[in-house]
Amino acid sequence: MSEQPPVPVIPHAEAKAAGLLLLTLLLIAAFVVYVMTARGVFDESQRLVLIAENSEGVFVGADLTFSGFPIGRVVRIELGDDGKAHIHVDVPLHDARWLKTSSIFTLERGVVGGAKLRAFSGVLEDPPLEDNARRDVLIGDAAAGVPELVATMHKLIGNLERLSSEQSPLSASLDNVQQFTAALNGKHGALGALLGNEKDVARVIASLEQTRLMLGEARASLQKLDAALVDVKAITGNTREATEDLDALRAEIDLNLRKVSGLVDDLNRKWPFARERELKLP
Repeated sequence: MSEQPPVPVIPHAEAKAAGLLLLTLLLIAAFVVYVMTARGVFDESQRLVLIAENSEGVFVGADLTFSGFPIGRVVRIELGDDGKAHIHVDVPLHDARWLKTSSIFTLERGVVGGAKLRAFSGVLEDPPLEDNARRDVLIGDAAAGVPELVATMHKLIGNLERLSSEQSPLSASLDNVQQFTAALNGKHGALGALLGNEKDVARVIASLEQTRLMLGEARASLQKLDAALVDVKAITGNTREATEDLDALRAEIDLNLRKVSGLVDDLNRKWPFARERELKLP
């Protein structure tokens, strides 16, 4: 058998291994301290107790946010003597300045995702919130309306099924509309769709034909009347001219009568031998 080559001996191997292990532990400890520092574990904080009807969706380590930024962390959740959930929140002192005596706290539960604790401060000039303050939480649960929404959807689907069934009034109305549309596209169009049978359509068409003939006769009569009116207008014009001539003739006769009357008056004055000096015209 061939001999195995000798294993090289590392000087101070145990000391080097212990040093490497110690360095690893130091790195891990430094990382933990860094993370704890970044998470604000060593920061001074004040305690806030939020009282809610229930703590569904809230867990230890959940954030309390203000304007979307985490300013506190849930450290404990317990059931109080009043039967309500007491949520203990640690708020670092440098973030506690956003919490005022008038601040409002809400617990919002969405359909998807966990619950969210939020703080709202409407007046930033109000006094700051004291340490170990207790505040009620307003709960907004979007999932609470899901059962009612599902029940409403079931009712809506049932109503749609009844509306779309073959025995529903809507189906009958659609059939009537389809028949009416077919009648509109038929031989007599809208007239056939309105009357519904061929006999009535024939009667209406015959009546319309008679009306058309009567209108033609009335048009011819109106044309004759127009011609007669033209003749009457001409006669009226002639009568007007004759009337004007008669007026001139009458004026001339009046003038002649006045002349004759003057002549008679002269004869009556110059007629000495007559018994009756007055001459009368017939």
